Amino acid sequence: MGLEKRILIVDDDDAIRALLTTVLRKRGASVDAARNGAEALEKLGACRYAIMVLDLMMPIMSGYDVLDRLAPVSASSRPLILVLTAGMESRKFDTALVVGTIAKPFDVDLLVSTITGCLEVCEAREQVEHHAGRTPDVLSQKDDVN
Repeated sequence: MGLEKRILIVDDDDAIRALLTTVLRKRGASVDAARNGAEALEKLGACRYAIMVLDLMMPIMSGYDVLDRLAPVSASSRPLILVLTAGMESRKFDTALVVGTIAKPFDVDLLVSTITGCLEVCEAREQVEHHAGRTPDVLSQKDDVN
């Protein structure tokens, strides 16, 4: 299955950014990368992403700071967020904000599988939002045509 939505990888580790970018692009994803939270927020302001894979411990601006900034943003205006961390975090994340946590070191195939599942959630969410915007008359007219 090809990955079609745009993904943002946010990690201060060059090797992790390069690995995830390469693997996801080989599977057909459009991928951008940021080295810290400040860069991530810039990219989020310039482009719409379906998913953000977010490291927590980074210089300049941490993943925690990014989460704090994104918390008040409506769910439809922000990406699904997967937290990627080396620490065994005891902090519980708001499931409306963070859809999953993946520990480093991680299994690349498992991470790609998780991202693929998140993209399917994005697609389902878009379909629900699209259908919610239609009036019953439009739906019945369309059904009559088919």
